[in-house]
Amino acid sequence: MRFAVFAGSAAGTRTEYAALAAALGTTLARRGIGIVYGGGRVGLMGALADAALAAGGEVVGVMPKALVDKEIAHRGLTRLQVVEDMHRRKAAMAEAADAFVALPGGTGTLEELFEAWTWQQLGLHAKPVALLGPPGFWQPLTGLADHLVDTGFVRPALRNLIAETDPDALLDAIERWRPPTPKWETAPAADRAVLDSVGWICVRDRRLLAVRTHGKDAFYLPGGKLEPGETPARALARELGEELGLTCAPEDLAHAHTVEAPAHGRPGVRLRMRCYTGPAEGAPTPGAEIAELAWLTAADSDRCAPALRELMARLDLAR
Repeated sequence: MRFAVFAGSAAGTRTEYAALAAALGTTLARRGIGIVYGGGRVGLMGALADAALAAGGEVVGVMPKALVDKEIAHRGLTRLQVVEDMHRRKAAMAEAADAFVALPGGTGTLEELFEAWTWQQLGLHAKPVALLGPPGFWQPLTGLADHLVDTGFVRPALRNLIAETDPDALLDAIERWRPPTPKWETAPAADRAVLDSVGWICVRDRRLLAVRTHGKDAFYLPGGKLEPGETPARALARELGEELGLTCAPEDLAHAHTVEAPAHGRPGVRLRMRCYTGPAEGAPTPGAEIAELAWLTAADSDRCAPALRELMARLDLAR
């Protein structure tokens, strides 16, 4: 899982801006969440990257060649992707990200933020867009967003920006977030045919554990639907016990990916699957509803349900 982080190439006038950028980098690394960002070594971008790298995190930079040539690229990243221009930079960051977070910054940060927010409203992606800043920093922008709602230019449901002042609170809010109905879809979100589910990612030797239930012709990720009142992690721990005889603690599960795809065998219905990694005790043993277990490679994707194929495309699996 990776977050795209937009941040200023300047440090700003207050030391708390850089401190918050560093805190975000450290928190993401400790939670096993990678960062994709603009690739700079200066300002808040540099503070973010340095802190994440120091905490053992993955940091991928994306930078246009013209800026690399000006020697502002960070040379110690996990990977630096050099692209032709700013348009390709934003597209590459959006493709790699599971969520978008804006730290304090200037016009470039605002441009990236508004594009990600607009794409969400249009349904071009179903990923959260969030603001992180010290108290009061983002208030002018959130006030403007409220004004756009009050004046009829933004639907209330699309005023969907997360705003927090603490990295842990931000990640908790992103965990709870659900995508709104896109701007040009007429059905309200409550009426859309979307099934929410959870799944467990278990990879060994670049092979992914998958299950096939009785009466089904495709493999799925171990997991299932939430019961009323359950958190995603508790639902997954219960499902792993029922399906595979495994024991795991909900607090040990970490969100890795969210995928959305057509539900297998259910025309007109989409499945949204939150996928987690984490330890489980015991050997996977098929429960009553499981017909078959398999350790799949990327070459087996045609045997899988659409949501599992979408997840496999994001993982580094053997062929």
